[in-house]
Amino acid sequence: MSDKGLKKAVLIGMVAGAVITLGTALSMDLFFSDTFQGTWWDAAAKDVTRMFGHGCGQNWFAVTVVLIFVMTFLAGFGGLLGAAAGVIMNRFFHLLDK
Repeated sequence: MSDKGLKKAVLIGMVAGAVITLGTALSMDLFFSDTFQGTWWDAAAKDVTRMFGHGCGQNWFAVTVVLIFVMTFLAGFGGLLGAAAGVIMNRFFHLLDK
């Protein structure tokens, strides 16, 4: 990637994708917690309980680690999609510029 505009588009797309993904996930947690019968915290606690047993499912540290892992995965996936969108938009606008 020797094109500076492409590098900038990839970075901006990556950051925007990660932020939008986390914003969407957390807003779903805020607005739809009653509809989905729980929050991200409840889901992480259930996952920890299923993986390591009931005693570990009540441990806030283990639940926090799983929650951070899930949010990092979501942000990474959103960043990849944002980077792809940045590349597509960069190529499209360079095509229009010619």
